Amino acid sequence: MTFSASCHCGNINVTFDASIDSLTSCNCSICHRLGALWGYTHPNNVSVSFHRSAPISYCHGDQCIEFHHCALCGCTTHYTPTDMGNTQRMAMNFKMINPELLKQIRVRHFDGANTWQFIDE
Repeated sequence: MTFSASCHCGNINVTFDASIDSLTSCNCSICHRLGALWGYTHPNNVSVSFHRSAPISYCHGDQCIEFHHCALCGCTTHYTPTDMGNTQRMAMNFKMINPELLKQIRVRHFDGANTWQFIDE
């Protein structure tokens, strides 16, 4: 299935072309503040484009993930690993898609703050 997402102002567009069984809500210090719902796939299945201003990235903690957000409206749209050649996964923030589509996808809660395990199985 193909999902299309955009930041609030429409500057950044993300296309996610992969099936999704569930989304992840993480409670680590950054994800908690972002309020993101992450959907994961191989980087080849994601396309990112922008219209007026390139995304700005932010690295946190162990510096292995870059969170990308719009320079104009501030919405976090996706994250990429810092070493794109050494990964099989990146994520799109599904809070940037049509809310009606979210009702059809299971949300799993991940304890990224303490145990690094899913809270609900």
